[in-house]
Amino acid sequence: MIKTIRSCHFLILIATIFAFSGCVTRSLTVNTNPSNALVYIDNKLIGESPVTVPFTFYGTRKIMIEKKDEDGKLTHERTIAFEKIEAPVYEVFPLDFFSELLWPGKLKDDQILSYSLVKLEPLSIKERQEKVLINAAELRQRVNAPEF
Repeated sequence: MIKTIRSCHFLILIATIFAFSGCVTRSLTVNTNPSNALVYIDNKLIGESPVTVPFTFYGTRKIMIEKKDEDGKLTHERTIAFEKIEAPVYEVFPLDFFSELLWPGKLKDDQILSYSLVKLEPLSIKERQEKVLINAAELRQRVNAPEF
């Protein structure tokens, strides 16, 4: 009888620990200057900047940002960055066990990335023609090159 009471108390203690255990909320915010640029994270469209998205795992993320006008033409240079999202100290093994399961409160990890976009200058017709001819010559060389 005493063993069952002790085991019941132990189970109640374990249930209480897990019921009041904390969690970690992670979010990634991307800000751009100018705002309203399209933001892609790992090749998935997230939305227009500034944008905040929750995430689960730390590590390297591919961030791509592009700003277009109404016609769909780029107005600013496309920015591609590989950002390493570092885990805070409380999320490193073995401390993560306590922060994820046993800590009595909620922890917040907000990662903020900021980018300044470079405005594209419109090319003249002559410059565009020269660029097309250079691209065509490079493509011709690749097509005529022997394959290995």
